[in-house]
Amino acid sequence: MCRRYIFGLLLLAPALVRPQADDPDRRFWNRKFSDPQTQFRHEPSTLLVEAIRGRKPGAAIDLGMGQGRNALYLAAQGWRMTGVDLSDVAVAQAKEQAARLGLPLDALTDNVDHFDIGKERWDLIALFYMHAWYHGAKPSSTRRLKEALKPGGLLVVEGFAGEPDFMFHTNELLRDFADLRILRYEDTQAEAEWDPGRQSRVIRLIAEKSR
Repeated sequence: MCRRYIFGLLLLAPALVRPQADDPDRRFWNRKFSDPQTQFRHEPSTLLVEAIRGRKPGAAIDLGMGQGRNALYLAAQGWRMTGVDLSDVAVAQAKEQAARLGLPLDALTDNVDHFDIGKERWDLIALFYMHAWYHGAKPSSTRRLKEALKPGGLLVVEGFAGEPDFMFHTNELLRDFADLRILRYEDTQAEAEWDPGRQSRVIRLIAEKSR
């Protein structure tokens, strides 16, 4: 079984139930975020940096925030940031870094399925390497993301693509978000932020809700 397939299965499990203290999936991600050898990009996403260029900051949420690399970048640009993650270790790390940098960040430990993202609440929703959650929760994940955006709000998505069901599929996001204005779409081979040092198939999307 290839490493990426195993990784996708591990990504799928945390989205199924609300985290509890004895949740094995939560323990798994706590170990990953506690291990300095875990390989992932610690800098903000270049896709996100490009997505917000020239836009007026507003209310933003990072679903599956991890240690907060993207949430903290947005906060530094003046966005009112909320971040949600299954791992309490990752959330604590994000809070610690926010305090160190003097940045406001509402960081919450919760399961994305359980957390209420509301309706017409966010000017920006970031969803990075949450492809397995997206598939595990469809069709409600698609509906919830669209409903949660304010008119004119941005949805910024990046994740692994491929044949297994837990990855994004060819043109899937174009179909799912056809009622949004697609500003950028890529299906490409690139160095994935959660698998650095090698080429992976990655899908990227920037879409805007009509005003």
